[in-house]
Amino acid sequence: MGRFETGERFVKNTPRLVYCGETLWRASLFGRPQRATQIRSHACRRAVQTGFLTKYGRGINLVETINWRDRARKGFLGSGIDPADTKGRKNYYVDLLHKIALQEVLDLRGDEVVLDFGCGSGRIAYWIAPKVKRVVGLEVTPEMIDLAERHRTAENVEFMVYDGIHFPVVQYPFDIILSVWVLQYVEGEKLKKTVFELAQHLREGGKLYLIEQASDNPKVRRPRVDEYLQAFKESKLECLRYYPIRNGRWFVLYLIRYGLIPKNWLPQIARHELSKRRGESGRIHVYKDFLFLLKKE
Repeated sequence: MGRFETGERFVKNTPRLVYCGETLWRASLFGRPQRATQIRSHACRRAVQTGFLTKYGRGINLVETINWRDRARKGFLGSGIDPADTKGRKNYYVDLLHKIALQEVLDLRGDEVVLDFGCGSGRIAYWIAPKVKRVVGLEVTPEMIDLAERHRTAENVEFMVYDGIHFPVVQYPFDIILSVWVLQYVEGEKLKKTVFELAQHLREGGKLYLIEQASDNPKVRRPRVDEYLQAFKESKLECLRYYPIRNGRWFVLYLIRYGLIPKNWLPQIARHELSKRRGESGRIHVYKDFLFLLKKE
C-alpha cells in the first residue's frame, strides 16, 4: 500500500493508516505519505482501547475490525464475502467456486441432518438444503439471521442465534457440519476450543467440511495450515484431505470484479482455479482458501 513517515524515516507497511505523534498519515499509491487528519493523543489512545487500532512495530496500525451487524446490510453475498464489491461480480465468483469445491467432495445420501456453523446470510445452508433432510444454521449475529430469512428459498432450514461461546442444546448429533470462512477469524486456544465443540456435535463417523483462509504471513492475521491441523488432531478429527482451492491475490479476480470477463465464463474459470491451486505448495505470502475434509474417529 505504500510507505509511512515516522520522524525522518520511511517504513514499509501494509495497513492504510498509521499514527505518528499527533498526525495520522495515509499511504498513497506512489509511496508518498499524505496527511489524512490531525487527531489528539487521547483520541488515538481511545481508538487503541476500543480495538480500532493496534500496536505494531514502531507505530500503530489500523486493523480491520469487522462489525457483522453493519455487514448484514451489504446483501446476501456481500455480507459474508466482500462488502466492497458493490457490483457483486467477485462475490458471485467466490461463492460459485466455494460451492463447486464442496460439491466435489460431498458424499450425500439425502437423509443427513446438517449444521451450517456461522451460517451468515444462509448462502451455504440454502445451497445444500435440497440435497439433505434438514439444515440448522447457527449464527451469532441476529441481523444476519434476519437477512437469511428475507432470502429464504428452502423450508427445511432452521436458523438459531447463539452467543458465540455456549452452543445451543440440540437433541441429536449432526451427520455433517459445514463451515465456510468462520474459523479463520479465531486464533490459538479459541480455535482449538471451537473445533472441539464442533466435534462434540458431530456423530461418530460424521464428516466436517471446512473452507477457511490460511496464511504464513503474521501481518495477515489468519491461522497457519498447521494450526488448523493441530486443532483437528487434538479434537480427534481425522483429516482425510486438505488442499488450497483459491488464491486471495489473483489478477483474474480483479478482471472479474471490474466486469472484464463474461459471467458465463466463470464456472469454467472456477474449475480451472480449483485444479490449479490443488497442486500448489510452499509458503503462503498473503492468504489462500483451503478446503479441509474431516471425519470423527
